[in-house]
Amino acid sequence: MANQVDVMRKMTKKEITRVFFIQNGLLILLGIGIIFISTGILQWMKELSFAWQPVCWAVGLALVWGAINIALDRVLPERFTDDGGLNKLIFKDRKPLDILLLCVLIGFTEELIFRGVIQFYFGFWASVILFVLVHFRYLNKVYLLFNVTITSIIIAGLFQFSNQNLISVIMFHILFNFIGALDMRMRYQNGGGVAHGEERRR
Repeated sequence: MANQVDVMRKMTKKEITRVFFIQNGLLILLGIGIIFISTGILQWMKELSFAWQPVCWAVGLALVWGAINIALDRVLPERFTDDGGLNKLIFKDRKPLDILLLCVLIGFTEELIFRGVIQFYFGFWASVILFVLVHFRYLNKVYLLFNVTITSIIIAGLFQFSNQNLISVIMFHILFNFIGALDMRMRYQNGGGVAHGEERRR
């Protein structure tokens, strides 16, 4: 993890953004390829149909879970919420529109793979476990591991109970990430936030 952060510290914001676009673009192509080979792209596209009810559930869940996460970040000591500095490198001093575009890219890509492919074909728990393992930088942080596990269960549950509506989980993921990223941006620009500043002074 430290090596990854050290490498990214030497990169500009444009270079970091380019890496995200390349990585997520390759994942999108991989997911579409799997879908096309297994079911045919036209048949699978039905999963992308828009429905108001699951989208409203997604927005509501994202707002509630996002607010809970912000509250916990304010209360918990920084050592519990620190991911090694990667989020700070990505989000500090980045414009809100840039953050939104990153969240859209990440939310679409991850849900295409984890819900549109893995959960669709291999089931609920396969998508939950693999989603957690992909966020490997959280595996040695108890709170962050717990948090990403609960988030994965929420998204997988939403996909299951929305009759596998992919738009709803993409909306949840984008909004939840955007809320968290804006909060991190504000805290980093303010020196880490009140609770985290107090922790450092102790």
